[in-house]
Amino acid sequence: MYNKTTNEVILYGIDNISEKLDGIIHSLNLEKQCFEIKLIMSEAIANAFIHGNNQDKDKPIIVECKLENDFINISVKDTGKENLTLKTDKEIDEDDILSESGRGLFIISAYTDEAEFKDGCLIMKKSLK
Repeated sequence: MYNKTTNEVILYGIDNISEKLDGIIHSLNLEKQCFEIKLIMSEAIANAFIHGNNQDKDKPIIVECKLENDFINISVKDTGKENLTLKTDKEIDEDDILSESGRGLFIISAYTDEAEFKDGCLIMKKSLK
């Protein structure tokens, strides 16, 4: 079981994102779950940067991670004005199988227990068991 811990980071752009995520994961002592947590966080941050902030490196992306019992709650907020709903296909279309984009929300849904957009923020919950 994990102690309740919170980490908040404000990012500008996605340069050096891997190192920044490693720092967050290390500060929360989550090295054992590193792959999946880093994957969903990087997809959420890339989505926020591309779609929410229109790739503007001057606009902030606020990432908050909170450990509660055996779960991690991750929120990623951009400066976009859209209020989106989280809609993903159950499968990837064979015609798009080699596409370089369009996988972020699919991956997030596959690796989290819950994910939703609320008040301009992508909120994800993942079991650490």
